[in-house]
Amino acid sequence: MEILLGIIVFILGLCFGSFINMLVYRTAERYKLINNEKLIISDKGRSFCDYCGKQLKWYENIPVFSWLFLKGKTKCCHKKLPVSYPVVELTTGLLFLIFNSKFEIFNQIQIFNFQFLIGLLIIVLLVFSTAFDWKYMILPDFSTIILVSGALVLWFSGHFGEWNYFLSGLISAGFLLVLNLITKGKGMGMGDVKLAVFMGLLLGFPNIILAFYVAFIVGAIYGIGLMIFKKANKKKQVPFGPFLILGTLTAWWFGEKIVELIKLRL
Repeated sequence: MEILLGIIVFILGLCFGSFINMLVYRTAERYKLINNEKLIISDKGRSFCDYCGKQLKWYENIPVFSWLFLKGKTKCCHKKLPVSYPVVELTTGLLFLIFNSKFEIFNQIQIFNFQFLIGLLIIVLLVFSTAFDWKYMILPDFSTIILVSGALVLWFSGHFGEWNYFLSGLISAGFLLVLNLITKGKGMGMGDVKLAVFMGLLLGFPNIILAFYVAFIVGAIYGIGLMIFKKANKKKQVPFGPFLILGTLTAWWFGEKIVELIKLRL
């Protein structure tokens, strides 16, 4: 039974991953980051080809499988599809699985537990924010606002009265705001500052410290790696949002255990 439920959760994550890919495209289109002059956009609101605008058939829109079956190309015009499509879908599926194993809501057949549903919504928006920031160097305000709202709901239902969560959000945002001002927006964007409010509200202290530690260490390793392999120079900007989100997920799901291990070491 647990295996079957795990499969259901994973498939659900894949489907939401496909939705995220669509949301990234539509948001980029709305932000005028995509030139659509040559596209014939479908007016039916259904999925369409990135290149020619032809409406996709159902078997062209199956998460991961369609990309593999079509060998990473569109069926209509045989152009390459981004590898980010299956990566986002698989990532969302795996994150849903991890979330379910941590909280075991599905295993308790409490599918409509609102805290679990809010958690899934947060995962979807974090994956969306990661994909969008990685591709376009922007963290859309609408997703951050929903993330902050979701964190507030979880705080109210599970940590009401623990004001360190609000303090963590304010201090975290203030810290990144200082970095933003020092670097004149080149080292840290305002989107990252707003995301820090969500991080503090979700994690509280001391997990917020762990989240920042993971974000800065992994971000630094990635940046150094790019320079070593000559994939970037000192002037090239690297989105920091994905690293903040990685730190957030690490602290959210494993923070208590990691903090306990650190205390035992000390």
